Amino acid sequence: MLKFAKPSRTTGQNLVGLWRPSFTRVDQKLYLFGGGGHVTNDLHVLDLVTMHWDCIVAKDGIPPTKRYGHTAVLWNQNIIIFGGANEYSDYRDDVIVFSLQTRTWSRPEIRGEVPARYLHSATVYRNKMYVYGGFAKNSKCTYVLEEMRILNLETWTWSDAYTVPARYNHSASLIGSKLWIYAGKDEAGNTVSDLYSIDLVTLRVLPHTGITGKVVLLKSQHFSESIGNQLVVFGKYPNEATQTSLYCLWIMDLDQLEWRKLDVDQCLENGVWNYFTIVSKKAQQTTRLESGEGMDCSMDLDEDESAPRLVFLGNTEKDRPQPYDHFREVLSINVEYLGVFQIPSSNLQSQMRMMLDNDEFSDFTVIAQGSSHKIHVHRMILSTRWPHFRNMHASGMIESKQGSMTLPEPYPVVYAFLSFLYTDTVDSELDYSVVCDVMVMANMYLLERLKKICASILHRYHLQIDTCVRIFQAACVSQEHGLKKLSQEFIFRHCGAVMKTEDWMLMWSGGGAGSSGEQRAALEEFIDGVPEEASLESTPGSRRTSEGYDAGYDSAANFKPSLRKDGP
Repeated sequence: MLKFAKPSRTTGQNLVGLWRPSFTRVDQKLYLFGGGGHVTNDLHVLDLVTMHWDCIVAKDGIPPTKRYGHTAVLWNQNIIIFGGANEYSDYRDDVIVFSLQTRTWSRPEIRGEVPARYLHSATVYRNKMYVYGGFAKNSKCTYVLEEMRILNLETWTWSDAYTVPARYNHSASLIGSKLWIYAGKDEAGNTVSDLYSIDLVTLRVLPHTGITGKVVLLKSQHFSESIGNQLVVFGKYPNEATQTSLYCLWIMDLDQLEWRKLDVDQCLENGVWNYFTIVSKKAQQTTRLESGEGMDCSMDLDEDESAPRLVFLGNTEKDRPQPYDHFREVLSINVEYLGVFQIPSSNLQSQMRMMLDNDEFSDFTVIAQGSSHKIHVHRMILSTRWPHFRNMHASGMIESKQGSMTLPEPYPVVYAFLSFLYTDTVDSELDYSVVCDVMVMANMYLLERLKKICASILHRYHLQIDTCVRIFQAACVSQEHGLKKLSQEFIFRHCGAVMKTEDWMLMWSGGGAGSSGEQRAALEEFIDGVPEEASLESTPGSRRTSEGYDAGYDSAANFKPSLRKDGP
């Protein structure tokens, strides 16, 4: 048993008879709005340092109507209330904003309509609110929504519906750019324990199977939070040994997809627990709170503030006559005492990037073609990461003795190449032509990882009408066959627009006499890749021979190639 984990009594205004309110954590404060049972539209706040409840009175504006089962999210120091059910069990579709800075309520002008709903989830990511599922009703019946709607918080405009698995009373946890949907009830009203993720960049829905350590919720209501790349879920689960139920805490590493039960059962066995969250930081101070007889309320607030703390709200009174205060006690547990550690993000790449072109401890320089700037580097790093440099250094070439070498590529390409050697990454925001040249360098120096990274970046971020020809040529030179095929197919699909680009004309003019071998080879590969059912046409006077295009072709201005599909 965790002897240090004892509940503490909160002080302040009592919250009798509230259930299914919304919670919004802001730094060291927890804002509670609305709630069912005794349905209300009050806004309360719990200071997680002093453990004191206060009721907030707005300075201006009209608060939302009474409701429960709604959502409240934080955006730019604003709490956004959406949906829920009122005291008459009518579902709501309104959006109301409370400013934490001015303490005022407001109602933005919303564009678009969405179904009113209850027991949905809402998550903010990059100035958009993602509303998933919920329970809805029409004149004939109630039903479970199988849609996700997106509210643009800068324009206050609703998106069209995106189809997702039907859910209500589920949890939604944002980790990076992915929204993890866990458990709840499905369209048939069954309590489920499955796991989905939604990539909020592509809006792709991905079900996750093969999960080990199966968890079955006794009730659909639960809470989920995240610690790093780990999903923490709190709820009630069946106790197979005693045929009863108990509060449990489970954690899943989302890379391993394996549930692991955390040993907090005995801490939670006395009382009911109606809310769970994770607080990452707290003030360094010790405070002693007023308590009931025999209750230790020392919160140990002078402990290590870097460790996240599990925070449970509930009621531990033995006699709880209805209605009672659902959130009177707080149980706080240092998550590291359970063997769960939040590992800080690595800063190795940024530190290595700072070493590049830093003359401190530098023992070698690299100069790009046409540049007088000497890029300061380190022999050990280049020898470890670049076999060509190691061989050059071991052979005793003059560059090794002079402590400097010149590369025939321009400065931006050389710097991006060296940056990869230091950080193992390529900036996707680099100009596409730089990435093309780096890919060619990677092929020349047999750096397969660098070549594939460049190919992926060019395909994902830069393959467009005005870049596809240049990318195709670079793929040919670097023998990146996958990218070559992708870029050639892109050219075929957008042939009319591509033929108007300068690169297209230059590629064809590059096939003439006097052109480089790489240009001729790229043109040959392009023509060889034309499908059997298509043909290439050009203006009269340009005739392809074994030597390229003969003298009948004057210039790109008089040469107009096109693709034509043969057929009746």
